Amino acid sequence: MKEEAKTFNNEQMLCLGTTLQGGKYRIERYLACGGFGNTYVVFNTVFEELFAMKEFFMKGVSARDADNTTVCVFNTADGDHFAEQKEKFKKEAQRLRKLRDKHLVFVHDFFEENGTAYYVMDYVKGESLSAILKKRTSPFTEAESLDVFCQVLDALAVVHEKNIWHLDLKPGNIIIDHNGTAIVIDFGASKQLSDVGSYTMTTTSMAYTKGYAPSEQIDQDLSLIGPWTDLYALGATLYNMLTLQKPPSISEINDGDAFAFPDDVSEKTRHLVCWLMSPNRKNRPQSVAEVREYLAVPFSADAESQTFDDDTLVGPHAPQDEGSTGRKCVNILKCLFRKKWFKALLALLLLLAVGVAVSRYVSKPEPQSAQSAAQKSAAVKSVQGMEYEFKGIGKGKYTGKLDKKNKPHDAQAVVAFDDGRRYEGPLAHGVMEGKKAKFTFPNGDIYEGSVKGNYFDEGRYTSKADGSYFVGKFKAGQPSSSGVWYDKSGKVIQ
Repeated sequence: MKEEAKTFNNEQMLCLGTTLQGGKYRIERYLACGGFGNTYVVFNTVFEELFAMKEFFMKGVSARDADNTTVCVFNTADGDHFAEQKEKFKKEAQRLRKLRDKHLVFVHDFFEENGTAYYVMDYVKGESLSAILKKRTSPFTEAESLDVFCQVLDALAVVHEKNIWHLDLKPGNIIIDHNGTAIVIDFGASKQLSDVGSYTMTTTSMAYTKGYAPSEQIDQDLSLIGPWTDLYALGATLYNMLTLQKPPSISEINDGDAFAFPDDVSEKTRHLVCWLMSPNRKNRPQSVAEVREYLAVPFSADAESQTFDDDTLVGPHAPQDEGSTGRKCVNILKCLFRKKWFKALLALLLLLAVGVAVSRYVSKPEPQSAQSAAQKSAAVKSVQGMEYEFKGIGKGKYTGKLDKKNKPHDAQAVVAFDDGRRYEGPLAHGVMEGKKAKFTFPNGDIYEGSVKGNYFDEGRYTSKADGSYFVGKFKAGQPSSSGVWYDKSGKVIQ
């Protein structure tokens, strides 16, 4: 497994090799440290298996004694607060223990030791969706995105059935294992509705991630959260996969035209994202079942009930400002563009316009010498630093030759992307295609090998952070099973 290199506070994390529960668990590696806990990879000496273990540790409140193991508090006045949060940490483990699904980590053990608490859960050998997306040069295809989406939707169905809301769903909290299975992790921000209608929680306030949290979560209004809150985050995650772009803010969505999708994304999936990310929680799907129903029913662009209700977007759409006359006109135009007869009419008008233009051109033929000059100007030429939008990849400055349609076409092209990425290698009619390509990322990661259809095809991907590298074939731009990960010393990573 390839892991991202991280820097940890040695005083906060237990030392590697530390054992707990009388030697039953031995700390092998660090995974993460956050505001309310540390996560380790531990070796179970009884079953000789690896697990993940979370330790309750409040940053800014907790500290280690001189033995570098026992947890205490900086200020004795924080003792009650520490004890209260530790109890909520225990409830987090208890809630997770109730959740059994292949898309969720399962809690195997809980114990208190070293003045704090721990729970042991499945160790998922894989990589976060966030890390995968950061390394891609093009978005997931619609099919790939919906595959991950539906797997996470299955996980939410199990979670929501227990009246638990995750409240921090995002690519960083979704692990993709080596079999392509999506697994939801980190329920540290989760809330559970109790039998009496009040909430139990693992923190004193709702944590959230910008771009993935709706207004009711940002406003810290517990009375308004529900399944629709997690579904907003899932919609934002789907948008990120489809575009490689950060999800728009709520204010941007309210302003209109916040979503920009690749051309090959279907109208139905675009509607799904807009519906899930509606700023008004009442206009979002209210349950996983509603989303599943939408996915199961064939989409009809002519179905009025699926598009508009008077002047307001309903169903799988983001709501608009009903008080804006301009916005109403936009809605009407959008509705017309979804009508087959309107599209046919536009196509007919376009054909007529083209026919008129062609007839005028044919009726006035250019002299032979002028035609030769036009043909000559369309021949292959070289450019340097030309702005060009590479489909699904982004805008960059291109240096190399152009084909007769003025598209980048060179066996030794150079593209300097606006975000700092750099591509050196073959381009065929505006598409990365061929052998001996090199792609350099702003963080220092490098891919060298062949490319096909703007995707990595076969070669070597090297991580600058820890020196590990993958050699072999890639599938949809991602390392496939027909390749091997090595650490910086050349040792195979299992």
